[in-house]
Amino acid sequence: MPMKEYLYHGQAFGVDADITDPGPYKLDGHGKCALPDGKAGHPTGSHQGFTMSGGLSHGACATEVNAMAEDPQGFFRTEIRATVENLKVEGKSLLSVDRIVFGMVTVYRRDWYDRPGLHARRTRVLPLDSSLVNLTLNGAPLAAPLPAPFHYSADRREAYLAADEPDPKIDAEVRQAIIDSPSRCIYIPNFGRIFFCEWTLLPSQNWHPVHQILMLRMAFSSPPSGSGSGGGGQGDGTGG
Repeated sequence: MPMKEYLYHGQAFGVDADITDPGPYKLDGHGKCALPDGKAGHPTGSHQGFTMSGGLSHGACATEVNAMAEDPQGFFRTEIRATVENLKVEGKSLLSVDRIVFGMVTVYRRDWYDRPGLHARRTRVLPLDSSLVNLTLNGAPLAAPLPAPFHYSADRREAYLAADEPDPKIDAEVRQAIIDSPSRCIYIPNFGRIFFCEWTLLPSQNWHPVHQILMLRMAFSSPPSGSGSGGGGQGDGTGG
């Protein structure tokens, strides 16, 4: 049975936080943008910046979701991006990152829909040009453990996205990056926990999982108290 339509899904945000002390402050997806109707489009978002004395602050945020119309080869492609400038968390420790760059690409091809196998109706998802630039804690460099899919070259990424059958090694590395998300975490006394490149699968109405990546997620323990995330988004798509 041929595929009748493809429903796109994509959203991005710059900074999201819920701070209880000092505060309360609710940063509800600064710079957020999203596809409104499952159709191809190119929404964008921005935010000029935010400063909280003795807590979380950030510079300009910019986001975009570029859901491209089906091309002559039958590919449906969505690129989701967010950038955050000068994110800082001040408290008993000082976390600082000059620039957060988040990207995600999702690809599906019409011809895959009627192919046999587990991958036939699954949109392929990979990180795209993501980085944490000059991440420091109290002025000292802080290593960010980005998993294997965040280091793929453009050629390797595009070969996986376009192949008739997905590369099993890349599929395995993607699964491992998702499974290992809770372990990409460090605990800092008098600050809390920082999670790096947190990659999760979220349920959707049609039981097709939505991929979500947060470049930085923070769970604060003592002032500031609460939680915050910097640079992230969601992406997937469904044929029907």
